[in-house]
Amino acid sequence: MLELILDCALDALKDGALSIPILFIAYLLMELLERSKRMDESVLRSYSAKAGPAVGGLLGAVPQCGISGAAATLFSTGAITVGTMLAVFFATSDEMLPVMLSSLTEENGIGIGQIAGIVAAKAGLGIALGYAVDALFGRRFARDKNIHDFCEREHCECEDEEGSALHAALVHTVKIAVMLIAVGFALGLILELVGAERLSASVFSRPVTGELLLALLGLIPNCAVSVIITQAYLTGIVGLGGLFAGLLSNAGIGMLVLFRTNRDMKENLSVVAISYVLSAITGIVIGMVL
Repeated sequence: MLELILDCALDALKDGALSIPILFIAYLLMELLERSKRMDESVLRSYSAKAGPAVGGLLGAVPQCGISGAAATLFSTGAITVGTMLAVFFATSDEMLPVMLSSLTEENGIGIGQIAGIVAAKAGLGIALGYAVDALFGRRFARDKNIHDFCEREHCECEDEEGSALHAALVHTVKIAVMLIAVGFALGLILELVGAERLSASVFSRPVTGELLLALLGLIPNCAVSVIITQAYLTGIVGLGGLFAGLLSNAGIGMLVLFRTNRDMKENLSVVAISYVLSAITGIVIGMVL
């Protein structure tokens, strides 16, 4: 048991540490925007409505879970649209790519072309779904958000003397990193004890039911989930539809950061619902077609 606890703690520390650079850059950008006289979150948001989902989908394809956390933070400050944030969430692969690349050396592993196709498809779906979300729900999420209110909640002293942007960004980053490590440890320990990878193969492989369950499993904000789903696909337990249903809804640390930084709980729950429904439907369609 002690070994299990130590392993979960090390995994949580590793995931938290890997996300820190990207989160710091996002918070630094936020601080610079607040101090800028020519640029603010409303200007950035107007650009986000036009090209944000496209940029978000491409950035989300980068195997770095901190990008989804950065997107959640920028959404919470009003700098990007909900579609842009979800484009990142949908495209994020978390641990999928490393797991798939490790299978290249195995006799029954998939080829590099298949891996590239899956990554490209996730990015493309992220872009398309992101624009769809903005078109359908953009106005519902276009409420007053600004960096000043965010900083007041976080008590980061954003209005301090010149040169304090680095300090304020560091304060934000440390707060989020501590939360990510703590929650990551708890979720990792629960997943290890429950043994999600030992769930019945027959349940995962059922048409529609499998995609619905995998999309629900994907909502758990822990990198172990993406590992489990990817391994299940590589071993033939789930099909391509199940893989996409689970990994589209698995946004890495994005959901955790969203609930930590955005105080509108109705918005947060709406984001979760939209993510789940679109991921499940996409997975079901892919399962039926391919």
